[in-house]
Amino acid sequence: MALLDVLLPPSCAGCGRYGARLCDACLTSFRPASPAGVTFVQADPSIVVGESLTLAVAAFRHEGAVRRALARLKYGGAASLAEPLARAARPALGDLLAISGPAELVPVPVHVDRLRRRGYNQAALLAAGLATGLPADGRLPVMDCLVRRRATIRMHGLDRAARLRNLREAFALRHGARPPPVVILVDDILTTAATLEACAGVLLAGGATSVYGFAIGREV
Repeated sequence: MALLDVLLPPSCAGCGRYGARLCDACLTSFRPASPAGVTFVQADPSIVVGESLTLAVAAFRHEGAVRRALARLKYGGAASLAEPLARAARPALGDLLAISGPAELVPVPVHVDRLRRRGYNQAALLAAGLATGLPADGRLPVMDCLVRRRATIRMHGLDRAARLRNLREAFALRHGARPPPVVILVDDILTTAATLEACAGVLLAGGATSVYGFAIGREV
């Protein structure tokens, strides 16, 4: 991979310039999903609370370079983008850990057919990248304990109720797995939190005591 990068330098997923998978200019353009100007004034756009889900937060607004990079990661085969995206989002995950206390990361699973086509689960790659350096000089445990047991239709454009119907009984615990007491679910994009809510219900039924959610981008 290093030799390939020398022979064919990577282009930035955010702006297309050559030299880095995500250039410094694009990384600094990432806008927090929770703008400081709305704090205590209106509902925080980065936060979702559910019935099974204690709290879900996102690091950045799903726009501009963030949107383009996540699309390349999810649909463009650019698995290497998970690490710089996760590194940029780690401070926001640290803020969530200050609320949740010690927790284990659990990636949202993809169906086996999609995994076969894509070659990887982008949420699992993001979870692995987020785990490094949290806590400082350490590593959070990552537990791949969920499976997606049936395929679902694409949820772009569906409202929360339709998404929840689409996801009914779509997730299950991996055979023999027992979730940790405190879980932080990891996904790429937070829209209505229907996916996180569906996963959280399975984890609570399996023995978890509290489930939080974390995503890189927040669709607002």
